[in-house]
Amino acid sequence: MRYKDKFIVAIFQSYRSYGMDLSQQITKDSLKQSNVNYLAESNLISGIEINYDKFNFSIGFKNPTGQAKQKGDTKFRNIGLNFGGDRWILENSYRSYKGFYNKNTVSYDTSFKRTGIYDQYPNINSESYKTKFLFFTNSNKFSFKSGYSCICHQLKSAFSFVLSANLYYNRVNSDSSFFPLPVRDYYGSQKSLNGLNVFAFSVYGGASANLVLWKSFFMNLTLIIGPEEQWRKYHYSDAPPSKTIFYTSISGDFRASIGLNFKHFFVLLNGSSDFSWYNASQVSYLSKYGAVNFLIGARIPNKTPKFYKKFQENKWYKKF
Repeated sequence: MRYKDKFIVAIFQSYRSYGMDLSQQITKDSLKQSNVNYLAESNLISGIEINYDKFNFSIGFKNPTGQAKQKGDTKFRNIGLNFGGDRWILENSYRSYKGFYNKNTVSYDTSFKRTGIYDQYPNINSESYKTKFLFFTNSNKFSFKSGYSCICHQLKSAFSFVLSANLYYNRVNSDSSFFPLPVRDYYGSQKSLNGLNVFAFSVYGGASANLVLWKSFFMNLTLIIGPEEQWRKYHYSDAPPSKTIFYTSISGDFRASIGLNFKHFFVLLNGSSDFSWYNASQVSYLSKYGAVNFLIGARIPNKTPKFYKKFQENKWYKKF
């Protein structure tokens, strides 16, 4: 069932985690001292989400955490713009982070237990542009959006296979090596690595299921995973950039939601996680992003503008 009121406004609180895990396969390290676990200190986000018909826009702002002394400060921007319907959705996102701390500081810094201060890297930058296409094979009975934006209301439990195509560019760089000085020698010829540019494309699949109870209570689980084709260029502080290198790797997307969906009001808790591996012969690199969102929203009665009615008559709109 699609609600007549197409204009939806929601406020949200979001706990977000973005990190980069690096490890080496050069020198034996049973204590994992050489592992680097970079995290952005940008956990708690407040924001607003606006939905109109098939279009979705959200923007969030970081809340102060009071842990700048221990973890440093991260400057970030996170913008999303999505559109589509029950058959397919096109998701577009931009993420930018500057400033990370190493969660594995405790493994090599004996003063950490006394000070509680992590190694901080304010000049590490990560920036990504991503477009994701989702196609649902059972769109006549299944509504993915009913679990995430509440434009629709699915009345009965249903399941759908999901096909996904992804295109993104990810750039990470620093003014010095990615590896902390105390563990840098573990990385051999890669110890001066200070930049990685990745262009990637993937087509793979998975499944999504909605469980609906008493018409208003719902749960969703979605898992999509598969191979990814990557073109990478590595940068070093003491050498020219490497040539663009082609790799086949793995990426994926996991999502879950639970909530109550009424006629003019909804409460929603959802979580998502996406990841990509950039493994090479000597260094493993895992980029991972996760978010848990709590939304309270309302459907606002409104009349469809005349110009939008004309847009709805377009044959491309009808294919949404």
